[in-house]
Amino acid sequence: MTRVKGTPQIQYVVVPHRPVRRLFLRMLLLIALLATVIAAYLYGSYSGVRHEQSLLNEVTSLSQQLEQGRERESELRQKVAVLENASFVDKGATEDVRRSNRELSDTIAELEKEIALYQGIMSPSVNSSGLTIQEVSLTPTAQDGRYRFKVMLTQVGNNSNYLQGFVGINLLGVQNGEITAYPLKDISADIQDVDIKFRYRYFQEFKGELMLPDNFTPDQLQVVAQSVGNKSARIERAYNWSDLENGNNVGQ
Repeated sequence: MTRVKGTPQIQYVVVPHRPVRRLFLRMLLLIALLATVIAAYLYGSYSGVRHEQSLLNEVTSLSQQLEQGRERESELRQKVAVLENASFVDKGATEDVRRSNRELSDTIAELEKEIALYQGIMSPSVNSSGLTIQEVSLTPTAQDGRYRFKVMLTQVGNNSNYLQGFVGINLLGVQNGEITAYPLKDISADIQDVDIKFRYRYFQEFKGELMLPDNFTPDQLQVVAQSVGNKSARIERAYNWSDLENGNNVGQ
C-alpha cells in the first residue's frame, strides 16, 4: 500500500453492532432510577406514618394521665369535704389536701392543653391550614431579668410535605428613652441567627433563655415566620410582654 507523506494514519476498531444489548442496559438504568425514586417515596411515607403514630401514642399517654388525674382530683375533693364536715377538724391536714388538689388541678390543665395541641395538629379545624404560630410563652427564672422562652410553629392541614423557611424573633421596647428592637440572638445564647431556619412536618419548637438588656423596658415580643416553596406564606405577630410575663401562653 502506498503511503502518502504527511498524511496521518487513522486506525479503526471494528465493534459488533448490538442494539439489543444497548436497549437492555438502558432498561436496567431506567429500572434502577425508578427503584431509587420508589424507595425514597416509601421511606418518606414510612417516616411520616411513624411520626404520626408517635403523636398518636403521645395523645393516648396524655389522655390516660388526664383520666387518672381527674379520678385523683375527685378523691381529693371528697376528702376535703369529709375533713371539713368532721367533728374534729385537723386544719393542717385539710390545707395539705387542698394544696395537693390545687397542684393536681394545675397538672390537669397542662395535660388538657397538651392534648388540645396534639389534636389540633393532627385534626385541624376546617379553616386552618399551613404555617401557624401555635404557642409563644415566657417563664421567669430565679435570676432577675432572665426568662425561659418557647416559640412553637406548627403545620396544620396537609402534613404530607415538610414545611421549611425562616422565623425571626425580636424583642421590642424602650431603652434610655428610645424605641429599641433586639433580635433574639443578641439577648440569648441559645439562638445563633437572626433568621432562624425551620423544617418540619408537624411542629418545631425554639426555646432557651433570654436576658433583658440593661436599662431596657420590654413591650412586645415579635415573631415573623416565612415559609418558602410553592405555597409560601408569611405570618407576623406581636405579643404583649406583660401578657407573656403573667403566664398567658398565646398563639395565633
